[in-house]
Amino acid sequence: MNMRILVASIAILPAIFGAYAASADTLEEALVAAHANNPNLEEARLALRSAREDRAQAVAAYLPSLGISGSAGVQTVETDSTSIFGPTTTQSDLEPTTANAQVTQQVFTGFRRSGQSRLARANIDAASEGLRGRAQDVLLATVNVYISVLRDTEIVRLREEHIRDLSTLLAGTRRRLDVGEVSRTDVAQAQTRLAGARAALARSQADLENSQARYMAIVGRAPEGLLPVSASPQTPHTLEEAVRQADDRHPDLGQAESQERAARAQVTIERSALLPQISVVGRADENRDFSTSESRRESSSAVAQFSMPLFEGGYAWSRTRQSRLNVGRAEARTEAQRREVFANVNAAWNNLIAAREILTAANEQVEASAIAVDGAQRERGYGLRSTLDVLDAQEEARNALIGRARANADATIASYSLLAASGALTLDAAIGRAAD
Repeated sequence: MNMRILVASIAILPAIFGAYAASADTLEEALVAAHANNPNLEEARLALRSAREDRAQAVAAYLPSLGISGSAGVQTVETDSTSIFGPTTTQSDLEPTTANAQVTQQVFTGFRRSGQSRLARANIDAASEGLRGRAQDVLLATVNVYISVLRDTEIVRLREEHIRDLSTLLAGTRRRLDVGEVSRTDVAQAQTRLAGARAALARSQADLENSQARYMAIVGRAPEGLLPVSASPQTPHTLEEAVRQADDRHPDLGQAESQERAARAQVTIERSALLPQISVVGRADENRDFSTSESRRESSSAVAQFSMPLFEGGYAWSRTRQSRLNVGRAEARTEAQRREVFANVNAAWNNLIAAREILTAANEQVEASAIAVDGAQRERGYGLRSTLDVLDAQEEARNALIGRARANADATIASYSLLAASGALTLDAAIGRAAD
């Protein structure tokens, strides 16, 4: 009977572990899912597609416009007249139709069309940089929540393990109380630590649930069996290199520069209202009465039109001055954005250096605390240490392990944060580094 149970249990193990592997997510898969499904990123993609329509509209301004119109109907005309023979009434039934076509070509618009073309290109560039920036935000947020779920899962595991250790210690302390080796104070101390550990576990479980909720919001699905990240991404080797990368490729800075070009193009558009406008209009008309085959009239014309504003109350001049002031505002925003980007690079670099040093110290602390726990337990057996000493050593060891889990998560997130701060966090780069 027992052998059959053992064989059946062994037979279902591959199915269990196969299902676990199939549902497990890697950081690479989470990044791809977030990049494809995040609604904030989809909104930025649609904004870029909308901006591209500005380019089509700018091109249309260079092309001629063609329109046709026509009319048809029935008309009855009654004519009263008086002659020597007396009054007479004449009625005529007419079927008039008209058809006309007109083509208009703008020849000179005061450089408005060229300004609109430059404005469209600048808006497309700004939307493209905005999409890149939004993608960086989504990718970094994905890394953050992925690592946070791993970290919080590990902390919950450590706290559950700590509760088991404290429960074992409490049971042993009670047995020693029964034989008179310890006092009730030792039991109370163990009970206090166990209650505190359970409270800490409740807080950690809440943190894990919050991280899982953020993961679902960003990635679009619940985290299941997240696999550890094997290596951190490749980051710039020096602060100067990170600053150069940010100056060359950071999307927020690129978007600000594109918006500055758009402001300059708007000056050209507003100034065109002060310049002459020239267009050519061609028109063809046909009028016919189908009630008689002889009533038909055709005409055609080609006209060059010229207009020049002389006085509009200063409205066009005010718009032009306003657009020039907006250029100054855009330049100031670009400089402010550049300074902010450089400050963020410095902060990300310093955070990464600090995170790596903290991780090194956390590893050393874990090793030292493990030795301390082992020594305290041995010395307690010889009566050289109290129960409180063992509890303190275990608490420090558990805190060291939790600190290492947090330091490891912070170091990984700091690496990706530096990539984002320098403008180098793209999907291809993140996937390649996550897979390595």
